[in-house]
Amino acid sequence: MTDSFPPGPPAWVHKRDGQLVPFDADKISRALFAASEALGRPDAFLARELADGVVHFLTLESEGTTPTTEQIAEVVIKVVRELGQPALAEAFARFGRERVRPSAKSQTAETTPSSEVVLRFPRGTPLSAVLPACIREYALQTVFTRDLAAAQSAGLLTLTGLEIPNELAGCLWGPPLDVRQGLTAALSELRRFVGRFVVLDGPEYLLAAQGQPSAGAFVRDLVLGLRLTGLRGIINLNSAAPPSWAEDLAEGPLFAAQQRESYRQQLRELSDELLKALLQPSHAAPFARPVRIDWHLGEQDFTEETAQRERLRQLGQLALEGAPLAFVFDRPRRPTALAEGIDRRHPAVLLTVGLHLPRLALQPGIDGDPVKFLSKLGSLARLALSAGVQKREYLRRLERSRPRERQPEAAPTLTNGFLLDRARLLVAPVGLEKVVHLFVQKGLSAGGAALDLARQIVQRLRDVLRQDGRLVHLDTCLDGPFRFHLTEDAELCDDWPLAENVAGLTAWEATAPLKGQLRSAGALHSIAEHGTMALFLPEDKTPSPEQVAEWLHMAWRQTDVVRLRLMRRPTPTYQLTFS
Repeated sequence: MTDSFPPGPPAWVHKRDGQLVPFDADKISRALFAASEALGRPDAFLARELADGVVHFLTLESEGTTPTTEQIAEVVIKVVRELGQPALAEAFARFGRERVRPSAKSQTAETTPSSEVVLRFPRGTPLSAVLPACIREYALQTVFTRDLAAAQSAGLLTLTGLEIPNELAGCLWGPPLDVRQGLTAALSELRRFVGRFVVLDGPEYLLAAQGQPSAGAFVRDLVLGLRLTGLRGIINLNSAAPPSWAEDLAEGPLFAAQQRESYRQQLRELSDELLKALLQPSHAAPFARPVRIDWHLGEQDFTEETAQRERLRQLGQLALEGAPLAFVFDRPRRPTALAEGIDRRHPAVLLTVGLHLPRLALQPGIDGDPVKFLSKLGSLARLALSAGVQKREYLRRLERSRPRERQPEAAPTLTNGFLLDRARLLVAPVGLEKVVHLFVQKGLSAGGAALDLARQIVQRLRDVLRQDGRLVHLDTCLDGPFRFHLTEDAELCDDWPLAENVAGLTAWEATAPLKGQLRSAGALHSIAEHGTMALFLPEDKTPSPEQVAEWLHMAWRQTDVVRLRLMRRPTPTYQLTFS
């Protein structure tokens, strides 16, 4: 589906006191939500959808001029009334009249976070449950406005990271690390502003550059540091291209043409040693959950050389045995994917927001029509974008309020190198397989109309997030978690989600042919330029490592799959129906 966006909304607004301030469509949405609260029918999605309609008509009416707040209010009232919400239009107008009265003490139309946080728990609730719940509820009320909290409560959004309100979700570690300082100390410093995961890009280059080829010692220090900080590590090995900081090593005078093959062989050996050290029995039980290995595959890995074929076969065997291993395909002219939402140009993830597509499909007015569903999809995406903007602004306020002069040693480096400004919002479609089945009665792997609808959904989300993300200077991407669900502690959970809860860009049908699974995931990843696919193995027999190697070659040669992991899962059942 190709979207043609209208001209952008006005960039500035004249306030009543003469100030010129940036135009913010979110303020209209929050004001309409507050009006719906006053009517006793709070509806965050309706408020966002109506606000999007207001912005459309305001763009047409302003024609490049700078409107006043009064003019915007008039357009809001007119559009909301004409869109079939006269009571909401009147409630909004009443807010406006009360707001201009100097003595008015009523609630303002904007739903900014309250100055108080009120938490209530039933008497007798265990303290072990109260403390985490307090943190999540505090974050929900402090970081995000009430409309987003209501959207989460309604099941339309999942706002992740509520247990780490003062940190980024994750970031790239480096470049480059200095292992002589101690990995534990470096991780402890990083933990001051990163709450969930860190990404290592090419540690084999690091060991080669610093003359420390002991993979075992490196892994032991890494294990200790991750355990002490509670962070998860995503280790990227065997990348086709070196990290930017290591490029000079491969091209400098110490690595002339006759030496480069020896250098590449050293890197291959270090990659293999690191993989072996990460998976050795002494680390496997406590280490498999907080760390995963992203093994990169490129053209050089699919040659007919005996050594390369055996190496790929061994990787297939490890994946079949359940190693925490994903396969990432390094393709020409594509960014090197290092983790969900992170590549070498984008070093951090702000937070992940899940968009629950099956819940949106049951909204009033859609009535089983995929065209109506697609028309409403943009409003859901803009709610997610608002969450990213609010989290970023909260972290900025937190940074500005820190007493740096009195406690310089406690000041985190969140704003160093513009890390916060470069952090991405990661948006995860939830229930893509389910919602396609609802409309088409077929799964993604069937191709045809089902895959075409999935493409349109991903294209629509990508375009809205990119277009509107530029307006607020927030980079976004579509992707999904490695374990395909957004529940609390998902990375520590062994249960696979039902189809309506699957987060990410993948088919979710265990009995589908492998080629169909690869084709559908490749089509979605091509649009999003990100994604992890679940490749379900046949249930009737265990494939051989050689077969796995063939499937990986097929994924590389015939699809645009970005990341792949092997899975076994019973066929999901479809129970949700349109009423």
